Amino acid sequence: MTRIEGSPPRKSTIAGRQAASVGLASLASAAAGYLVIWFVPRVLNKADNAEFLAFWSALFLLFGILGGLQTEILRYVTAHAVHPAPQGIGAEHHKSVPLFFVVLALSGGVAVLIGLSSVLWGPAVLGPNWLVLVLVLAGACIAFSVHAALAGVLSGRHLWGNFSVLVASESCFRLLLVLIVGIISGSTAGLAAAAAAGACAWALVSLFSPQTRGAFGQSLEVPVGEFARKVGHASISTSASATLVVGFPILYRITTPQDVYLASAPLLLAILLTRAPLMVPLGTFQNVAISHFVRHRSRGLSALQPIALAIAAVAVVGATAAYFVGPWLMVLLFGSDYHVAPWVLAGLTIAASVLALLTLTGGMCVALNRHRVSSSGWVGASVVSLLVLVLPLDADVRAVVSLLVGPLVGVVIHTLSLSRSQPVAASS
Repeated sequence: MTRIEGSPPRKSTIAGRQAASVGLASLASAAAGYLVIWFVPRVLNKADNAEFLAFWSALFLLFGILGGLQTEILRYVTAHAVHPAPQGIGAEHHKSVPLFFVVLALSGGVAVLIGLSSVLWGPAVLGPNWLVLVLVLAGACIAFSVHAALAGVLSGRHLWGNFSVLVASESCFRLLLVLIVGIISGSTAGLAAAAAAGACAWALVSLFSPQTRGAFGQSLEVPVGEFARKVGHASISTSASATLVVGFPILYRITTPQDVYLASAPLLLAILLTRAPLMVPLGTFQNVAISHFVRHRSRGLSALQPIALAIAAVAVVGATAAYFVGPWLMVLLFGSDYHVAPWVLAGLTIAASVLALLTLTGGMCVALNRHRVSSSGWVGASVVSLLVLVLPLDADVRAVVSLLVGPLVGVVIHTLSLSRSQPVAASS
């Protein structure tokens, strides 16, 4: 096939101005997320806030699963830009189809699956308003699939400015809707619907961006079944990663007595606050990293060394600050009901750093077309974390140990596999 229209020249690194735009987008996303979790406790009491955090966790767990769609589309577009498929013999067997038709079909199937399966998990995860919240999740599934596909195409084409606007708009639109609903009618269901509706921001962005609208014309020139299979593998990885990154309150809820969970809003907020400084920017820059790994497959694990050292430095500084300043900051931001022990905040910060490293090693596996290795690491990490949660330990100890040990296991699985074999060429 010919070079994808709109794809960039074959350059190896992201330009400084483009990196700055991605950085600003990640800062905007982090700030918007912080403001949402700061605002909601001022509208809801502690028990209702715990219910909202369970929905928030389920929503972003769903978005994390759909992140596999974004990751595979990014890899597909980047790989085809670097190594275009040849024209001629056999080309007629791979008729191109509109990518977004496939995306909507896949996400529609997931939305139906959410609705049908909700009788099994809805009441336990989402509480008394579970039926309404399941419908909200199903709608958000379809809306965010379009966002994820757009993000994958834009970053695969190296349109980082458009990608940055899309990412920042989604988070900021969510914040705006939550603020409006919270001021008018601060109910758990209303705030949940507002949070989910942020996934529709791509519609507004597309109105004002010809390049973003142009991304809707992306074609899929591999068999749909092959593409769906690779999305499935990527989604297993992102599902497991999302379980640890944003879905932990769900795991905590199903392994904790109801009365203990409803009093756990301080711990759940502490987890979000200690993770956001690393995980929100990393979630945005991961597309940059995957694109870089695809173009520099021969470097292998050596590409991760400086990043790992930087994460380790952040972990030491962040854990120290969390221990000495964190408890005071929690009370200042959320009130006296939200005090968390210093050692818990420091431990959660270190755990967040290990999780960031796991995210990078998993991204490298996907970039090198090792979807199964990435999935194995993330699934192993999630299983170990869940096993720790069922141990008869104090609630805070269970949370910290679970969030630390599980990701460590995943990092070991990824790095051992990547170090034992040579990188393979990314295929379409």
